[in-house]
Amino acid sequence: MKKNITKIMLIGLAVATVLAFGACSKYKGFKKDKSGIYYQFHGDIHDTADQPQTGDLVGIMMSLRAGDSLLIPMMPNQMLMDSLYEGDMFQALRMMHVGDSATFILDGPQFFEQMMTPGQEYTFGEDPLYLDVKLLGLMKKADFEKAQAEYEAQLSERKEMEASDIEDYLQKNPGLKQQTTGVYLKSVKKGTGDKVEPLQTVKVHYTGKFTDGTVFDSSVERGEPFSFTVGAGQVIPGWDATVADMKVGDKVTVLIPSDLAYGEGTRGIPPYTPLVFDIELLEIVKE
Repeated sequence: MKKNITKIMLIGLAVATVLAFGACSKYKGFKKDKSGIYYQFHGDIHDTADQPQTGDLVGIMMSLRAGDSLLIPMMPNQMLMDSLYEGDMFQALRMMHVGDSATFILDGPQFFEQMMTPGQEYTFGEDPLYLDVKLLGLMKKADFEKAQAEYEAQLSERKEMEASDIEDYLQKNPGLKQQTTGVYLKSVKKGTGDKVEPLQTVKVHYTGKFTDGTVFDSSVERGEPFSFTVGAGQVIPGWDATVADMKVGDKVTVLIPSDLAYGEGTRGIPPYTPLVFDIELLEIVKE
């Protein structure tokens, strides 16, 4: 009799366990967090490593998928930890330690509404969104704020130095005259062809240099002219302003301040850097 009771109790406990697990995880292999996020960790859990908190800067590898569609392929990303809504991506990341890999199941429509570009619709109905992520590292909030303050101080210092850089270059390279557009220009060769009209497509050869003479880009070296539509915002403002006033055959040297170039910088161009271009207008492309 005791054996039967024990057996019944064990069966009941097993059934209760299965039911409890089924209630908290409708996705096979996933567990459910109290926030409503379903999660599945892969490999080792690095439970002695740091976990992200609000204000930390995290580095991750991530992909997004819904149904049979890969929305974002696995790629590196950096983001500042925040909190937008209950069960958001940041809440998922807070469950991780540096070095962990996991898959999270999120509310697709809500994720798109809160996290994606405004107007970008979630086209998978009520299907869930799968976030595959590896937490590569993090910078604590205090360290990030300190680094940000130091960077902003460097930007401010660099911005103040730009005016003297321009003045030094103009003294060493006479003939460059400031134009109403804000660029400094010198004619190297006068052309005899047609003058550029707004929104015409042109072909040019150019060489881009820093004020110390270092070349950072050159269509001449590549042996391939560069084409763009004048005034369409396809190039930096200083280029549009310069080429818009050229004729076919013209060749100019132009010094472009950073506010008409790349401002706070871009890949390969430091912040607040004036740039020098030798530009030759080869052709206006006739349609």
